[in-house]
Amino acid sequence: MKKSHYLMGSVFFTAVLLMGCSKSEHSEQNTAESSPAAVSVVIIQPQSINLIENLPGRVSAYRVAEIRPQVGGIVDQVLFKQGSYVKAGQPLFKLNAEIFQADVNSNSAALHRAQAEVARLQVLLQRYNELVTINAISQQEYSNTEVEYRKAKADVAQMEASLSRQQLNLKYATITAPILGIIGEILVTEGALVGQGDTKAMAVVQQINQVYIDVKQSISDYEKLQEALQQGNLSNTSHTIEVLNSHGKPYNVTGEILFSDTKVEPDTGDVTIRILANNENQKLLPGMYVRVNMSRAKLNNAILVPEQAIQHDISGKANVMVVDQKGRAQSKPVQVGQRYQNSYVVTQGLIAGEKVIVEGIDRIQPQQELKIKQWQPTVINNEKGGQN
Repeated sequence: MKKSHYLMGSVFFTAVLLMGCSKSEHSEQNTAESSPAAVSVVIIQPQSINLIENLPGRVSAYRVAEIRPQVGGIVDQVLFKQGSYVKAGQPLFKLNAEIFQADVNSNSAALHRAQAEVARLQVLLQRYNELVTINAISQQEYSNTEVEYRKAKADVAQMEASLSRQQLNLKYATITAPILGIIGEILVTEGALVGQGDTKAMAVVQQINQVYIDVKQSISDYEKLQEALQQGNLSNTSHTIEVLNSHGKPYNVTGEILFSDTKVEPDTGDVTIRILANNENQKLLPGMYVRVNMSRAKLNNAILVPEQAIQHDISGKANVMVVDQKGRAQSKPVQVGQRYQNSYVVTQGLIAGEKVIVEGIDRIQPQQELKIKQWQPTVINNEKGGQN
């Protein structure tokens, strides 16, 4: 009997203790729900922004010259250092020029002989001109001498042309750079036989103080932009170009859009936009792949929402938390457009003056009061983003 009373007392004590704990936890929960949740908000203010398109591009040299011989011969000397900067007209290769020099000497001697013959016939013709007037010589003899004089002058002209050709060959024996730029590796060495019809280049010079960047854009995105401009949803703005490296950091270059291609690549469905960029520090090299931020249009009265304020439900639809008239959080569906810097353009769902919650969303309970403060970004990122 005493043991039974002891057990009943223990059970009663335990029940009282559990009831006390439950009341304590419930009281703490009520206290937590009744305290306002601290949140940071941004007030929607429409603004004009330049739309930024982030597109892939490939760098190519402004000018490319493949060095090939204009005459045949044996390479005597290589006159440049591989990878160096060369100027237009700078000698690069020297061919064996002994044959060309011999041809020049031979043609020069033949020309002098022809010129001497012209001088002899000119004097003779002047004398015959006096004699024919007094009938000291026949008219036929005078005419024959005149024909020989003209023929000798034609021979001189022919010899001069032949000498000019041989002098050009002698000049071409020294192969020079046709453009300024960076010269690559030596593709032929001393002692190699080269000819005018060779398909293999002796070296390649590339001018890269300016470069082309060929940017690819899908035809669908290109058409959307053109349609928006025609409908007045977007307005034209001065084109700005920013070239980014593989880490997303901009190169210190400026550029301008030269043209958009008039054809679509059938394999990819892309159009090509060619950009001319300055490259004085030669950071952009031919063949490199880069990302390009292009601004070609301006969006007026754009509504921007910070990236971290955008949430997505299970179906993938975007929504934001806004502060209603009672000062409580309310979920609101939105339509999100292009990314701009660290924000997104909201095309539908928000109006000017609404307060969008950026930070503290995870602390909000249903129907809980809010402690509101203005949101300030903690890190300012100067790198611009755009749509892919």
